[in-house]
Amino acid sequence: MPFTETNSIKTFYNIEGKGDPVVFIHGLGLDRGIWDDQVAAISDSYKTLVYDLRGHGESDAPETGYSYKHYSDDLGALISECVSLPVHLVGLSMGGAIAFKYAREHPEDARSLTLVGTHICGYTAFENWPNLYKVSRSEGVDAARKMWKDFRLFASVKSNKNRWRKLGNIVDRFSCAPWLDPNPRYKDDDDFANAGQVSVPSLIVSGTLDPDFRPISEHLALKMPDARFESFNCGHLVNFELPDEFNEALGAFLREC
Repeated sequence: MPFTETNSIKTFYNIEGKGDPVVFIHGLGLDRGIWDDQVAAISDSYKTLVYDLRGHGESDAPETGYSYKHYSDDLGALISECVSLPVHLVGLSMGGAIAFKYAREHPEDARSLTLVGTHICGYTAFENWPNLYKVSRSEGVDAARKMWKDFRLFASVKSNKNRWRKLGNIVDRFSCAPWLDPNPRYKDDDDFANAGQVSVPSLIVSGTLDPDFRPISEHLALKMPDARFESFNCGHLVNFELPDEFNEALGAFLREC
């Protein structure tokens, strides 16, 4: 199975296709399977790299080490091992924050950025989110996974039974290790306040039914020097909920970069 060592942990990855490299980075509690539709759509024209973040999917789940800096360093090690530079980076939610941080730290390595329902380090204006760190410890990881699946972030997926089943299976594979980290309060740089420092060509994607993360996308679209904003009539997981529409937008953007 395709594993590689990234900063002393075993990381699972998969590569398909040939051409310029496109690296996909999933969100919290998910895994590489959230990008299946994108890999199928573009691997005829690009070399696609998907992987499981530390603590997710089939990658190692260390007891601690879940800062965005850790994730960004893992990404850099994986890129160095598996593909040539520069790369197109495509990140979903937390994966978008990782892609942004990496591009800010290594602008010469990023040919483009696509940020889908993205988070970003430094943004904290979330309201009424469940305390999954507390739930994982007091009620167990099964209860935390269920609470995460039932959270409003994924509500718009429920109308599609097949998609909802697949999403549930993905979340059920999540180790919950980041929620069990004994030292969870990391001090990452404030990328939100420094959004204007990233000038690589960027596609900012947001769902109209994603009030939690849409303000981040709107902020980045205004602050980043070379960014375009595209809105889709769906929730947080744009690439998963509307794969055909998203793939068309992604393909057009990549061809321009």
